[in-house]
Amino acid sequence: MKKLISIMLFAVLITSCLPMTGSSMTAFIVKNNSEKPISFTAGVIKMSQAFGAQEINNSFTVKPHDSLIVRQTYFKKDSENPQKWFSKFDISPEEGIEMNDPNLSENWKKSSKDNVPTYTFTINK
Repeated sequence: MKKLISIMLFAVLITSCLPMTGSSMTAFIVKNNSEKPISFTAGVIKMSQAFGAQEINNSFTVKPHDSLIVRQTYFKKDSENPQKWFSKFDISPEEGIEMNDPNLSENWKKSSKDNVPTYTFTINK
């Protein structure tokens, strides 16, 4: 009986770690097409049972003509607002470089590779 209960608890633990149906791992990428490095801060809301909702901010620098993954998460396949997965997105101004607005959904271009959706934001115009 103890063995059966242990197996059932283990099965529940494993299935609770699996992604929700209708979701897949998604990457959010920031791309820099300029000749200068561009820095920005991105914030996300992290839910914790112990501490509740907290905003976590990370600073990034994208090298010239490079890109980087800012966030990877499980994301609903039918969602049309990838910019809403960031609570904060502050771009440090660079002289002579015009920046795109990360709060507009049309600035996030959707693509797919190996059936994994990817949203790419080109930081400069």
